[in-house]
Amino acid sequence: MTTHAFKIGQHVQAKETPLCNMPHGTFSIVNLLPSAADGVPLYHIRRIPDGDERIVRQYEIEVARGGSGDEFGRDERMH
Repeated sequence: MTTHAFKIGQHVQAKETPLCNMPHGTFSIVNLLPSAADGVPLYHIRRIPDGDERIVRQYEIEVARGGSGDEFGRDERMH
Protein backbone atom coordinates (compact mmCIF):
# COMPACT_ATOMS: atom_id res chain seq x y z
CA MET A 1 0.00 0.00 0.00
CA THR A 2 1.28 3.49 -0.91
CA THR A 3 1.37 6.25 1.70
CA HIS A 4 -0.21 9.67 1.16
CA ALA A 5 2.18 12.09 -0.56
CA PHE A 6 0.17 15.24 0.24
CA LYS A 7 -1.05 16.70 3.53
CA ILE A 8 -4.24 18.44 4.61
CA GLY A 9 -4.18 22.11 3.60
CA GLN A 10 -1.69 21.62 0.78
CA HIS A 11 -2.53 23.22 -2.58
CA VAL A 12 -2.64 20.90 -5.59
CA GLN A 13 -3.80 20.89 -9.19
CA ALA A 14 -4.87 18.25 -11.69
CA LYS A 15 -2.04 16.59 -13.57
CA GLU A 16 -2.20 17.49 -17.23
CA THR A 17 -2.94 14.24 -19.04
CA PRO A 18 -5.05 13.48 -22.13
CA LEU A 19 -7.58 11.58 -20.00
CA CYS A 20 -7.91 14.17 -17.23
CA ASN A 21 -11.49 15.33 -16.72
CA MET A 22 -10.83 17.57 -13.71
CA PRO A 23 -11.34 21.30 -14.09
CA HIS A 24 -8.28 23.54 -14.12
CA GLY A 25 -7.46 25.52 -11.02
CA THR A 26 -6.02 25.19 -7.56
CA PHE A 27 -7.50 22.77 -5.05
CA SER A 28 -6.88 22.42 -1.32
CA ILE A 29 -6.54 19.00 0.33
CA VAL A 30 -9.49 18.77 2.73
CA ASN A 31 -9.00 15.23 4.02
CA LEU A 32 -6.83 12.15 3.55
CA LEU A 33 -9.02 9.16 2.78
CA PRO A 34 -8.28 5.44 3.04
CA SER A 35 -6.62 3.93 0.00
CA ALA A 36 -8.71 2.50 -2.81
CA ALA A 37 -8.94 -1.28 -3.27
CA ASP A 38 -5.89 -1.13 -5.57
CA GLY A 39 -3.81 0.53 -2.81
CA VAL A 40 -3.76 4.05 -4.31
CA PRO A 41 -4.28 6.81 -1.70
CA LEU A 42 -7.44 8.90 -2.05
CA TYR A 43 -7.98 12.57 -1.23
CA HIS A 44 -10.98 14.81 -0.63
CA ILE A 45 -10.15 18.11 -2.37
CA ARG A 46 -11.91 21.49 -2.71
CA ARG A 47 -11.34 23.95 -5.55
CA ILE A 48 -10.36 27.49 -4.63
CA PRO A 49 -12.35 29.79 -4.69
CA ASP A 50 -15.66 28.23 -5.85
CA GLY A 51 -15.68 25.29 -3.42
CA ASP A 52 -16.21 22.50 -5.98
CA GLU A 53 -15.39 19.25 -4.13
CA ARG A 54 -14.33 15.86 -5.39
CA ILE A 55 -12.52 12.66 -4.45
CA VAL A 56 -9.34 11.96 -6.44
CA ARG A 57 -6.60 9.35 -6.63
CA GLN A 58 -3.06 10.38 -5.76
CA TYR A 59 -1.79 9.94 -9.32
CA GLU A 60 -4.38 12.46 -10.60
CA ILE A 61 -2.93 15.45 -8.72
CA GLU A 62 0.37 17.28 -8.25
CA VAL A 63 1.63 20.21 -6.18
CA ALA A 64 0.12 23.46 -7.48
CA ARG A 65 2.43 25.57 -9.64
CA GLY A 66 3.78 28.83 -8.30
CA GLY A 67 4.72 27.66 -4.84
CA SER A 68 5.62 24.84 -2.53
CA GLY A 69 2.03 23.65 -2.31
CA ASP A 70 2.00 24.60 1.36
CA GLU A 71 -1.20 26.10 2.76
CA PHE A 72 0.44 29.52 2.98
CA GLY A 73 2.63 29.22 -0.11
CA ARG A 74 5.82 29.13 1.96
CA ASP A 75 8.81 26.96 1.33
CA GLU A 76 9.49 25.27 4.67
CA ARG A 77 13.23 25.11 3.95
CA MET A 78 13.37 28.87 4.41
CA HIS A 79 12.36 28.62 8.08
